[in-house]
Amino acid sequence: MTKWILILILPFLPALGFAKPEMRGLRVDPSYFYELYPEKTAPEIAQLVVHKAMQAHVNTLFLYAYVSNHGAFYPTDYPLTTVETHFGEKNIFNEIYTLARAHDFHVVAVINVTDNKSVWDARPEWRSKTPNGGDYKPMSQTYILSAWHPEYRQWLQGFVKDLTDKFPHLYAVEAVEPTVDCFWRMEADFNPEANKAFFARHPDGQLGDKNWLVMRAEGVTDLLGIMAEVSHAKGIKAGVVQTWPALADGSLSTPEQIRDDVGFDLNGILNLQGAKKMDFVVGELLWQQWRGEFGNPVFNPAWTLPAALEFKDLVANRSEVVIHIEISTWHGQHSSVTPNLAEFQESLEVISEEIPHIDVYDYSQIENRHAWNALAAWK
Repeated sequence: MTKWILILILPFLPALGFAKPEMRGLRVDPSYFYELYPEKTAPEIAQLVVHKAMQAHVNTLFLYAYVSNHGAFYPTDYPLTTVETHFGEKNIFNEIYTLARAHDFHVVAVINVTDNKSVWDARPEWRSKTPNGGDYKPMSQTYILSAWHPEYRQWLQGFVKDLTDKFPHLYAVEAVEPTVDCFWRMEADFNPEANKAFFARHPDGQLGDKNWLVMRAEGVTDLLGIMAEVSHAKGIKAGVVQTWPALADGSLSTPEQIRDDVGFDLNGILNLQGAKKMDFVVGELLWQQWRGEFGNPVFNPAWTLPAALEFKDLVANRSEVVIHIEISTWHGQHSSVTPNLAEFQESLEVISEEIPHIDVYDYSQIENRHAWNALAAWK
C-alpha cells in the first residue's frame, strides 16, 4: 500500500535543491581562449577544459553562452543576435557542453538579460535612457537595455527559447549581474516605456522618487521571471548571479540598498512564484574587492565565511545559495589587491565546510595563475 501512495504523490512534489549534493562550479568564458589557446581547435580546447575541471573536482560548468561584446558562442540566427566570429562559428559552446555532459557535469548557460551590444545597436528605442532622454552609456563596453520596453521583453523571451531549444539538456540558465544603474547615481532608466509604466501606477509620482526606485528594479525582476519561465518549460533550472557589496566595516549592504542603488531587488526576485521562481542565487563575495575599495584589513580570506553566512540569511531558504569567489585582481579607491594562491585557497577552504555550493571565476585565470592545486582544495 505504501508503494502505491508514493507513486501517486511523487509526481506532484516540487524539485528541491540541486541534483548533486554539493556544487563545485567553475566559470568558463570562451572570450579568453584567443589569448590562452591561440593555436588550438574547439574540440581540443573542450578536452582541456573538461579534463582540468575533472582533476580539480569540479562538477558544474558555468559556461558563457552569449557575451554582449562578442555575441553567441554557438551558431544562431535568432533576430538581432550576432555569432562570435571564431569560436562561436566553431560552436565552442556545444563542444564543451557535449563533452562535459558525457563526463557527468552539469552545464549552466550564462547569459546577460540587461546588456547586449547587437540589440542596443539595432534598436535605439529599447535602450535605457538618462533623465534628459539620452542613451544611458556608463562605460564604453556596456550596452544597457530597458527592462520596461515590452518589445525587448518579447525579444528576450524568444532568445531564451532559442537557446534552450538548441541545448535542451542544460542544467540551468543563469543571468549574470543584471543591472539598471552601474554607478548608483539614479542615471537610468528613464526610457519612455519605463516612464509610461511608472505614471500608470503612480499618477502623482515623480521620476526618481521612492516608488520609482522600487519600480525600476521590478523591471529586472520581470526579466528574470521571463527567463525562468521559458527555462522551466523545458525542465531546465534558472538562476542569477550578482555582486553583493560590503560596507566599510565588513558587513553586507542590505537588499533595500542594492535595490535602490543598482536596481537589483533580491527580495522581489526570491519572492517570484511558480514557473518564474529562481532555483538558485549566486552571491559574489570578493574580499579583495572591498579591501581595495576601503583598505580595511577585516577584508581577508577569512571574511568570506561570515559574509557567506550573512548572505545565506538574506536569502532565507527561498532559493539555493551559491557563493562565488575569484582569484581576480581588484582595483579600488584605496588600492589594488591581487590574491596570492594561498589566499585564494584559504577563501575556498573557510567556506567549503559550511557552504555546500561554491563557484569560482574563472577557468582562464586558474590556468594562467597555475592555481589548479589551490582550486582542488575544496574537494
